[in-house]
Amino acid sequence: MDAQKIQTYISKPDRILLGVSAALSQRLSISTVAIRLALLIITLFFIPFGLLIYLILYLALVSKKGKILTYSLIGALFGIPMSYYFQSELVQNWGGGAGIFGYLTALPEIMEEYHDFVGNAWSLAGNIVLSILVFALLGGAIGYFLEKNRSSNQS
Repeated sequence: MDAQKIQTYISKPDRILLGVSAALSQRLSISTVAIRLALLIITLFFIPFGLLIYLILYLALVSKKGKILTYSLIGALFGIPMSYYFQSELVQNWGGGAGIFGYLTALPEIMEEYHDFVGNAWSLAGNIVLSILVFALLGGAIGYFLEKNRSSNQS
């Protein structure tokens, strides 16, 4: 593929994968190339977070599903990193207290060491599931009120 074909493919205004860049460029009046490059750079440097950002943007901007489902899924995705705050101080301070990013990247090692020294690492997994459920319910409630507000404004 030559450079001209690549440039036309990347800069086309319509959707390539899920239409996130096209929808975002229409809303923000920014070129699709800049948005695609920004998403690519975020994904290359922060692989899971870039993919989560892309999925969240898809659910928020492009998806035609109801706001309740969309915001519930966004909340569930947000619940994974926020599960850090549902863990004990022992887990939060593991490895010198590296914060949420250290917690997410070292979660398998944390669970192994927790199981070896404290026992029952399933409590950590339970906290993660609890966080996902709490944030999914919060997101669903936000989506419900936004949808209710939109339908009352249209009446």
